[in-house]
Amino acid sequence: MLTNVAQISVKVWEADGVLLEHYAYTSGTVEPLPKHAHAEYQFGLSFDCQGEYDYRGARHVIPKGRLSIIHSGDVHAPSDRTFLPASAHFGMAHIAPEWLQKVTAEMVPKPTSAPFFPETVITDSTANRLYLTLQAVIHQPTAQLARDTALWDFLSYVIGQHAESRSPVAAAPSVPAAVNRARDYLQAYYARDISLAALAAIADLSRFHFCRVFSKTVGVSPGVYQTQLRIAQARRLLAQGLPIATVATMTGFYDQSHFGYHFKRQVGTTPGNYVSQTAISS
Repeated sequence: MLTNVAQISVKVWEADGVLLEHYAYTSGTVEPLPKHAHAEYQFGLSFDCQGEYDYRGARHVIPKGRLSIIHSGDVHAPSDRTFLPASAHFGMAHIAPEWLQKVTAEMVPKPTSAPFFPETVITDSTANRLYLTLQAVIHQPTAQLARDTALWDFLSYVIGQHAESRSPVAAAPSVPAAVNRARDYLQAYYARDISLAALAAIADLSRFHFCRVFSKTVGVSPGVYQTQLRIAQARRLLAQGLPIATVATMTGFYDQSHFGYHFKRQVGTTPGNYVSQTAISS
């Protein structure tokens, strides 16, 4: 008996280092997403289904109605399930570290580091309410002051109630300077067609040693990391309403087909289903 493939649609909004997404899945088969990392902090809230993450060496179950937090730069893998017995809806907020650093700086005089969240899943009705207020920007026009207030209220609350201003060694190991140089270069020039030899030279390592130390430190290979950076930027550009073909070119993909393949692999749906709410963009 054939099983229907789940249909996926995404409503998105983006501005000033904040990307908001609302995912809607029908029941049916799904393809598990690969492990990945992103520069932003990720806050997720499942409205009507259980979520899962392989993260920090453990499997974390995200019950319905709980807020999950994935740290900036940390490799993680979403659920490996291949079938949804019922429809599923959840929200994601990808927020640049600079926002959390700004909020922390006003809350704590001379903070020593970016806020660290020791818990992957939090149970907090106030945090959920503030998160939903922020997510509402996706669905209806909102004045800038209201948007800014929603973002500030949410971040100041979760940082004040659930974060620590430190980076424990066990959770965020130090990154070798060589890998830092290569990663910084990729983040700045993700769209370039850079060779392994050139990237290893930036790190001042042999290609063999560079590949090993990069993958061990970052959690994915240099090539996979570059693709993830390209897709992360593509999401923002699509949220701004740019045409798919233009986004494919701007982010360094060979053509629209090549872009579509990697986008679906990383996001779970096609660029065409990633719907920009241009009427409410700033």
